[in-house]
Amino acid sequence: MAEINLDPIGVLAVIVLGLALVGYITFLMRFYWASLALTALAVAYLSTKMPIDAKTIPYWVASALTVAVALTITSILRSRQTGPKPISKNSTPTPTKRRIVIDGTNVMYWDGETAQLDTLRSVVDYLKQRDITPIVFLDASSRHHLKDKSLTEKGFSLALGLPQKQVMVCPAGTEADVFILKFAKQEELKILSNDRFGDRSNLAKDIKIVKGVITAGRPILDGL
Repeated sequence: MAEINLDPIGVLAVIVLGLALVGYITFLMRFYWASLALTALAVAYLSTKMPIDAKTIPYWVASALTVAVALTITSILRSRQTGPKPISKNSTPTPTKRRIVIDGTNVMYWDGETAQLDTLRSVVDYLKQRDITPIVFLDASSRHHLKDKSLTEKGFSLALGLPQKQVMVCPAGTEADVFILKFAKQEELKILSNDRFGDRSNLAKDIKIVKGVITAGRPILDGL
């Protein structure tokens, strides 16, 4: 069997070149554009000192292949680092909250013969605890039902613990039913009310009405 004679200088040269390639790839991984800029400057400088000719072309070809291999390996490694990450269970988007329209003036009478703001507030709190966004409509006469003429839209929103944009007091001389039904139909929402809306059956068509009662101080809703 023929003996393999390894030239120590040749072996050392291969090891040094291998380490240099690893170092170049590492530098590319950390400082990609800076590495390319320094490589371009080095090529420009060496081309003035060692012009390409028949004698130097093997070195230039070997250098070009080395840089190409380094860039290819770097590109593969970078794509693995920046590729799409697996979706974790905790990264699922939060679903949009459900919304429901409340016939506020009607609900205020659920717990007795007189209007009570606390009754409406208990229903609002019940819905909020279940991650349902209430949108409350009130007759302009609601403040008279409550015997508190100072109540404004802002006052109602503060009393109910809702943003003012979720509380609508209808204009005086109008019926809240029309606004409630039109808004619910436009937004495709359910309505919370014990009103049958019989005189507005054309508007109430295809709208789901959720009814409720107050039992032992707690709302019980049917159809939610």
